[in-house]
Amino acid sequence: MLTFDANPVLAEAQEISAELRRVRRALAAEDSPAEAEAHRADLAELQRRLSELHAEPSHRAALDAALTERARTLRLAVSERRAELAARTRSAAADAVVARAVAQGRGLTAGERARAAGLRGGAHRDDAHPSSAHLDAGLTTPERRDGVLAALGTLRLREARSQLRDGLLLTGQMRSIIAEAGPAILRGDPVLLLGETGGAKTALAEHLSRVTVGREPELVSGYGDITAAQLIGSHELRAVDGATVSVFTPGPLLRAMAEGRPVILDEVNAMPAEFLKRLNRILQLRPGDALGVQEDAGREVRIAPGFAILATANEQTPHRYRGLDRLSAELVNRFGANSYRVHYPDAGTPFEEFPVENGLLAAAAIVDARGELPPEWSADELARVARAAFISQQVFAGAVTDGFSDYVSTEREIDGRPGLEESVLAPRTLVAIVQKVTASAGSVSLDRALTRFVEGVMHREDRRVLALILEGQGFRLG
Repeated sequence: MLTFDANPVLAEAQEISAELRRVRRALAAEDSPAEAEAHRADLAELQRRLSELHAEPSHRAALDAALTERARTLRLAVSERRAELAARTRSAAADAVVARAVAQGRGLTAGERARAAGLRGGAHRDDAHPSSAHLDAGLTTPERRDGVLAALGTLRLREARSQLRDGLLLTGQMRSIIAEAGPAILRGDPVLLLGETGGAKTALAEHLSRVTVGREPELVSGYGDITAAQLIGSHELRAVDGATVSVFTPGPLLRAMAEGRPVILDEVNAMPAEFLKRLNRILQLRPGDALGVQEDAGREVRIAPGFAILATANEQTPHRYRGLDRLSAELVNRFGANSYRVHYPDAGTPFEEFPVENGLLAAAAIVDARGELPPEWSADELARVARAAFISQQVFAGAVTDGFSDYVSTEREIDGRPGLEESVLAPRTLVAIVQKVTASAGSVSLDRALTRFVEGVMHREDRRVLALILEGQGFRLG
């Protein structure tokens, strides 16, 4: 985001312009005549103040020069962003070449291999140094370089905001899994997504279904008392022509097979044992095969193209996820090479480095359509909560090196247990907390929201460790 903080006049003009946008938005949404009139009065006062600034010749010259520099900076940032997106488009085009061959049930031709390699090679070169010569030629001052970087950050935030609203922030890890798992899904091969709680496994499965097959998936949750009959189907009594008859109603698994849609088995290791035994056989089926439905007198269902099973499962950490059974080796082997571990954001980032993905996630959850933070947020506050989330995620996942070891008790380290047993500032928790603060319009501070989160943790030792992590980032709990 571009700022003019070095000059008080420019900083004042920027703040007035930002407040004008907020007041106009409030006025557009207002349905109370009295409040609307108050907003119009505020609008008139802000416009008067801005006109006064422009009326002073020296101020007007400074503002005109700043706007000219801003336009130049934005042109450079937009050019750089276009280069980034072009590189991504080439990479996606290479993936599409492969996907097309997979969908047709054949291997790549020599020409297709060459095209895909050329597209990926160009994308990788652009990713490493996107339009560097053109950009460096335009960065004639440190201030302009900072401005371009800030503007690029805003453009990336706007994209991240859009992705998050669509259900999934496309980090490097997510893009990698999507590119590799997509062809498998097109073949009808089953895919297994493993990971800790709140790591966006289900959101990734839904995204894979939509972008790969282009269909909404059937979603089946493994929690509760779900039975095999609820998944596959069951007989129901219905009144037909004055008589009561038994009619078989297909469940989500059979509907997905017949309609050519993926089915997501969410938390598959919480599903009933009798279904998992049958799932061993179902995982071997592919589009074009037929399934004899025992519940419907052996009637065959022909599996339509587009069907695939996407299963999610939490890590099998002892005592952490109650009600989950260990998946059998036989079942896991059915997924073959299509098992993917979904790590928390910034996995592998050293303790002392800033967690870029957590920071992007937190910011994308609250920025407006312009990519700007709400006035009640500071960049420092956002950075600190992103770092606290990152530390908690790594401690929860079992990291015990570098600074992470400070949050693992000696007893737990000896037992080989993670520093957090049950609770974590997972990505979805981080999003919920920052959105709560933003939605309160300043009435709930981040300190208060984090205090509520810690107070809701049932595990006493987890409360202590989470408080230690948050207080270490400067938050005041209580």
